[in-house]
Amino acid sequence: MVEELLEDFGYERERFSIAWCSAAEPDKFVEAVTKMTEKVKSLGPHQNSLVKDKAK
Repeated sequence: MVEELLEDFGYERERFSIAWCSAAEPDKFVEAVTKMTEKVKSLGPHQNSLVKDKAK
């Protein structure tokens, strides 16, 4: 449902992820954040952010 909502707002599904981590799993949290950061960097800027940059 969240993915569909984000697509309605113009965001790709790849820009969203849920990872379940408890406070006892800091390594799992770091891995999830690192993986998502790399994925978003590889996707590049969101197209709506490019429109905002051009308006400045």
